[in-house]
Amino acid sequence: MDIFAFIVLSFCNVALIIWIIRRQGINSVEGYCAAFLLLAVLGDNVSLLFHYIVQPQELLLGAEEFNFRLYPTLVHIVALIALMIGLYLGNPRPDPVGRDHSESECDFLAYTGVVLIVVGLILSLFAVYFTDAYKAQSYFTALDDFRAGTPGATGGFWYRGADIATFGMALVLPGLRKTGKQFFFLVFIMMLIAFFLTANKGGFERAILWAAVVLYTYNPQRMRLLAKPRNMLLALVVILLGLSFKVTLLQNEDWTLESLSENITEPLGARWSDQGLYRGYCQFVNLLPQYHYLFEGYKIGRYALTEAWIPRAINPNKAAQPTAGFGFMIHPDFHEFKDETPSLELVGSVYADNGLYTAIIYLLITGFLLGMLRHFTTSRSSTLQWHISYLCFAIFQGLSAESGILGTVYTFLLTFTATGLAHLLVIGLYKRKLYLGATPIGSVAGDSLSPI
Repeated sequence: MDIFAFIVLSFCNVALIIWIIRRQGINSVEGYCAAFLLLAVLGDNVSLLFHYIVQPQELLLGAEEFNFRLYPTLVHIVALIALMIGLYLGNPRPDPVGRDHSESECDFLAYTGVVLIVVGLILSLFAVYFTDAYKAQSYFTALDDFRAGTPGATGGFWYRGADIATFGMALVLPGLRKTGKQFFFLVFIMMLIAFFLTANKGGFERAILWAAVVLYTYNPQRMRLLAKPRNMLLALVVILLGLSFKVTLLQNEDWTLESLSENITEPLGARWSDQGLYRGYCQFVNLLPQYHYLFEGYKIGRYALTEAWIPRAINPNKAAQPTAGFGFMIHPDFHEFKDETPSLELVGSVYADNGLYTAIIYLLITGFLLGMLRHFTTSRSSTLQWHISYLCFAIFQGLSAESGILGTVYTFLLTFTATGLAHLLVIGLYKRKLYLGATPIGSVAGDSLSPI
């Protein structure tokens, strides 16, 4: 009976997530988040059924794993419905985020992208300089320590420079007249920036995914030409190789076939298998009644509103996230590290404070605000600049599948400030100032910006 109930709830959960992606668009804030949730849920559920049939000894709780997921999956469904209700109230009939743009508008995208590249690279160089990563014994380990706040208390802020530069390069792609050597060379540079200026596992996947989303949004015709099975398979191979190389460098391991293959399967399993992100969320929900005292006083909500959005560059004494050191509530082997902040998943982050009550209330409010934001930034009467800011906020995971709402305000301020400053610099560098920036994104703009 537990297996049957699990399959029914799993089907409803997956169907709901797919509906969110289809209705809202994968290039929306909520659609982009839902795409990662879909990978987590599908990876977990399919892997669980496979292991139950083929390798039951691999299941930590045996057949009880199905019952282990029943209530958390029900909570997941209810919470996502609350999010969709909030989105509907905020924007009942959302315009598509992506549509074809004129050459002049694509030129404006490219100008904005160039400014973001410069700004992002400057921030990244500060990150590398502050941590002395360029002369450290282990470059990536030093950079990761800096990002985590030790020893550099401002690491998290400067570290996002690589993301800003990568997004800026992605904005240049829609305006390229042809998909040739120049196009693929720029994508290659994006991959190098994401690989060498970030310390997370991988890097290639971020550059490829962001390039695809930006093209899908601003030049869908070209994206359709590129989205062929052969190209998609090649991109997947490149992503997996990049993941293997990066993990090998992070762990300072020998370059053997065995280590390279393990450095693909283990990171993927830690996130997308039946012992990954979604199971961690289920474990958290199941254990919360026992440890609810850790979240008394609505710690997640208060932190998201009062502290999470303040960079350590401004507040060096910024408190750690409320879930720091709580690995015993999330990891399948219950291990914990004092400075580690494990992922609660989107629904887990809103469920922590007061169960279903805050899960529904928080996501209703979040959905309403995201709906309003989308209405004012991506409607046909909106300007192209606001549209760029919204897309940046979306792919920077303003609504995160892993950390949920904790970083939403911070990401909003970061992305809208960076793109806003880039817009002002573009205005200052070109004579026709607000001509394209003030042109509705659904209209046909005139000639390109002309340099001073």
